Amino acid sequence: MAAFFAWGNVPNSFVVANGSLLDYENLPPEYEGKFKVNEWNAMQLSAFFTGPNGFHLAIKPNTDWSARGPQDMLPYLQVQNITTGPDGLVREGRGRPIYVAFVPGGIGWFIRYSSKQCLWGPGPQVFPSTWRLAVADLERNHARKDECIDFVAFGLYELLLIRFENGNSLMLLPDDPALRSRISTSLIKEVEERLKDGWTLGNRTSLCWFDTNRWFIEWKRGTDNIFRYNMGEGEKSIRDMERVTKVLSGEGNDAALVASHQNSQMIAAQGAMALAVGLNRSWNSWW
Repeated sequence: MAAFFAWGNVPNSFVVANGSLLDYENLPPEYEGKFKVNEWNAMQLSAFFTGPNGFHLAIKPNTDWSARGPQDMLPYLQVQNITTGPDGLVREGRGRPIYVAFVPGGIGWFIRYSSKQCLWGPGPQVFPSTWRLAVADLERNHARKDECIDFVAFGLYELLLIRFENGNSLMLLPDDPALRSRISTSLIKEVEERLKDGWTLGNRTSLCWFDTNRWFIEWKRGTDNIFRYNMGEGEKSIRDMERVTKVLSGEGNDAALVASHQNSQMIAAQGAMALAVGLNRSWNSWW
């Protein structure tokens, strides 16, 4: 049984899934319907990554996928098992995408492939200064250059989380003190302390593009694997934390979680069905 969490493309927008259990709020129309009818959940999807403007990549266990993204990115989501070089010789291709990340603003993108290759685009000018500095350093000092980047999460105010092929993880903060001061101190503390204790970032890590107090991090160390998350500040954030925790802990009822997001026609149909079989109970009992 798998689980995942992703932020949507507006404030207070998220989806959390654990097996066939799921909950969500304010998802974009590009993929909300899939979750509304429980067509997508953590049993139908092996991975789910999101970005601004309804951008996303949904990967199924059989490697089928569905995506929306910048037009220049989409051709690179196609599986490429072999390629022909300039010399006419056939070589191993880049494989299939296993991870994508989007830069806040919706133009920049990063793809990691099953062949351990990566691509990013459309150019360095749309990426934060933290990314440009990291790539420049790798170009100078690492044999595989930026190909050694296994995972990256782009956050607000140029915050950057990176994991390399060797498992080492890194947090990069902007040099600009004005930008740095706007990043959540609780997030910085969480990452610094976990990295110091030998944890590494997992692919299910997701940073909100609207509020650095809203973050979801998968941590791995040896055989240990944990989720740490924060849904922001205020009473609604506390309720959201409870909702996320409920799904990730396996609590709840599939039918109730799905029914809580059905449209009025579905509710009416279920009500008629209840009357037909003589059920004498209120709609609230489904929640």
